[in-house]
Order: sequence, then structure tokens, then C-alpha cells
Amino acid sequence: MPTIGIARYIWYARAVDDSEGLLLPAALRHRTSFVLIRLAALARQQCAGQLAAVGLSQHQHAILCCLDEYGRACQKDIAARLGIDGGDVVAFVDGLQQAGLITRERDERDRRRQILDLTASGRRLLRRVERLMDAAEPGPLSPLTEEQRALLHACATEALAADAPRSWVPGARVAGAERIAGAEPVAGAEPGAAAERVAGAEPGAAAERVAGAEPVAGVTS
Repeated sequence: MPTIGIARYIWYARAVDDSEGLLLPAALRHRTSFVLIRLAALARQQCAGQLAAVGLSQHQHAILCCLDEYGRACQKDIAARLGIDGGDVVAFVDGLQQAGLITRERDERDRRRQILDLTASGRRLLRRVERLMDAAEPGPLSPLTEEQRALLHACATEALAADAPRSWVPGARVAGAERIAGAEPVAGAEPGAAAERVAGAEPGAAAERVAGAEPVAGVTS
């Protein structure tokens, strides 16, 4: 496939209106990276809608999650943990503070540092968001069985943990190409079998649900 900029590639893979019923090129349909980005776009679209209903952006929600789990923290450290640009995080934090969801104070030991903390209102809103998201699950993954969704989550997490273990596995230590220490196995799956079929999942079931879907190479129906 010709090399194109990542921004344009993501644009190709954004969630789109399927009302025209036009088939995507095989070069894209058979490329796993494109399929995952398109699926992520669907999930992001649903998530953004749920958060917008309570007045939050996805970045603001992530900031609240950090403060809820790890406690009060430096604004710069939160930006680093979430991979948000240090300049962009200021606007997100401003909105949260104005809404009374967090507090922001100067660090007495270092006036250059901004310390953020979650308020009671912020914690209540976060619990409400979690209920909304739980009610909307499994969202774009509803065509899959529970076992298939668990396997997809495990495979995706394992791939991400191999790239950034400290972001995905508590206390992770990298040892070459070995499985990340502390990674939780999929229920019912044997060690090292993340890519194997989940017990009880029907062969080819996911592809058969879509009328006219082409079988994936290597998967028997």
C-alpha cells in the first residue's frame, strides 16, 4: 500500500455513514490496522456522545479518571500519564475547574507546579458517566459474543502492553519478547493463547453475521 501521512490514514478510517452501501476497497478491508482504526472510530463516536451529554470531552473524562484513581496530582504529571500535550491540557483543566469538578492550586514547595484534585461534584459526575457507559455497552461490539469481546480486549491490551508496558500493566517489567509480567489471562484461555479461539466461540460466527461478508484467510467456517 502506498505510504500516506498518518493523519490522512486516520481520516480514511473515520466512522462514516453507510447509507450508500458502497463497499470499501479490499486493500483497506483486509488491512488489520485500518479495521482497528475504523472500529476505534465507532467506539470513540459513541463515547464522545455519552460524555457530551454531561458536558465533558474525552480528555476531561480521562483527567477525572486519573484524579479519582491516583488522587491529587501535578497537572504536568497527569498530562504525561495521558499523553496530552502540556499546552492543550490547560484548556481541559480550565473547563473542569470552572465547572467545579476539580480544584487547582499552586504547589507550596514549587510555585511553578499546579496541583489538581477531584471535588465531590467531580466524583459524583464520574460515577454518573460510568453508569451511562456501562448501560451503553457493548456498543459497536454488540455483534460479537461475550467471549469474543473478552478475547478482543485481551489481544488489544497485550499488543498495547508490549509497546508501552508501564502504561498498561501495573509493575510491568519487559523481558524481550516474553509475555508482560502480571498480564491477566483471558478467562478460559491457556497461557500464551491470546490469539487462539476462545472456548465456546463459534467458528466464523462474527463474519457470518454480516450478509455477504468475505471469509477471512485462515478462518474456517
